[in-house]
Amino acid sequence: MNSISPDMEALQLALKMETDGYNFFKDASERIKNTLAKETFESFTNWELEHIEFIKKMYQELKEKGNWISLEEMPQKKGAATSAIKTIFKEKHEEIDEQVKIDSSDLDAYRLARDIEDKAVVFYREKAESTDNEPAKQFYKFMVDLESEHYQILDGSYQYFENPSQWHLDEEGPMLDGG
Repeated sequence: MNSISPDMEALQLALKMETDGYNFFKDASERIKNTLAKETFESFTNWELEHIEFIKKMYQELKEKGNWISLEEMPQKKGAATSAIKTIFKEKHEEIDEQVKIDSSDLDAYRLARDIEDKAVVFYREKAESTDNEPAKQFYKFMVDLESEHYQILDGSYQYFENPSQWHLDEEGPMLDGG
């Protein structure tokens, strides 16, 4: 009987989770009406593809050689997603009044997206805590960081679209007029 190692089983689950995320973001990006939200979800589609390819590569390396590959080979680095989303928002700044209008189904997509990323964080955190293999632990912690960053982006975007005035107040803090 051919048994699979716990690490390879975890990577298979991670691959399924990332594939499900990719399918969700792809579908949502095609259905969402707000162009700013659409571009955000398209970015997530691309990031999920990067995760899928990296996990496949990691799985193959583990299967063939029994080794975890270096995180240096991961195409997406910590902080890159936040930087990319800030660029999208900056580029759309002139159209911001139009961009703020979002319908409830688009907000529902953000709620579901946050749930997907939150579940990914929990999954990778549990895997990091349950392994004694240091390269595996580093991989899972890295994924926790990426998925946490994704969650923060989605949550911030959701807060923005739900209540732009409050979002600006929270981001910039209260401004006192000393006049």
